[in-house]
Amino acid sequence: MSPTIRYSLLLAVAGACLGIYLSTTGNSGEKLRLKTASQDPVSPLSPRSGELISPFAAGAAGQGNDLAALPLPSAPVYARNGRQVDLGGLTAQQYIAKWNSLARAGDKDAAYNVYQATAVCASNDDPAPAYRSAAELEQFQAEHKKLLTLCEGVNAAQLQERLSFLAMAARAGKVEAQIDYFIEGPYGRDTDLAKSADDPVVQQWKTEAVKELKSAAGQGEPFALALLAQVYNAGELLPRDEKLSLAYKVAEADARNSTLSEEQLRRNAGAQMSDTEFAGALQTGRQIAAACCKKNRLSPPE
Repeated sequence: MSPTIRYSLLLAVAGACLGIYLSTTGNSGEKLRLKTASQDPVSPLSPRSGELISPFAAGAAGQGNDLAALPLPSAPVYARNGRQVDLGGLTAQQYIAKWNSLARAGDKDAAYNVYQATAVCASNDDPAPAYRSAAELEQFQAEHKKLLTLCEGVNAAQLQERLSFLAMAARAGKVEAQIDYFIEGPYGRDTDLAKSADDPVVQQWKTEAVKELKSAAGQGEPFALALLAQVYNAGELLPRDEKLSLAYKVAEADARNSTLSEEQLRRNAGAQMSDTEFAGALQTGRQIAAACCKKNRLSPPE
């Protein structure tokens, strides 16, 4: 398997896991609800089918003169990053305008709000996914028209600028933004990382993406720990390191208050390691968990 394909699959898995993981987390940002939909698959899957959509899929807001009469979606909509976003009855443009001044002043939550609203519109011109029936396709097309209405007025410059707002929020330490910075990729669209290895934007993104994931992991974020385990296993952003990959799996399980037996870990991640390497990886994982997760875990109520 080529490095580009392998890394794309890594990100696809990361995106597909995001909605599932976020079903256990709380809200973040004004009017932003992170959860798994009760009726639909998680966001990187098409809302009406099981087709996997790459986290790096290209997108731009579509517009049309026949959209003004369509009602806005009544439920939270999916953003490109895999999260659900509740715009509070506003259009995306209205929501962006609401938070734009604070975002430009450096407020990390406002910057993330602007990013989220714009990310809702980032894939509107993607081809329709494959559906099993004409009825499913028709339902998708009806919802898509509503989404175009929601995104009317959001232009290409705003779609591109969302990455700057995302980077601002990530660098300011907002955990959700740090994870999304990794998932969005260097350009927020399909990018061949192997062919773009000499691109300074890609090089900077690789460095910062790992830095932001480690920062989020340092705050006890289990999903960031899981992503780092994948990153070290894939060997695309960093040199492949099976021992560190296993260590981050151990830390992730600890952060989730779950238990993985040594037999499970050996079978799933440590099959090629010597006993000494395996024991060292487990110890490193426990040290990572002790440094990042236990200190961030909420104390039980008195």
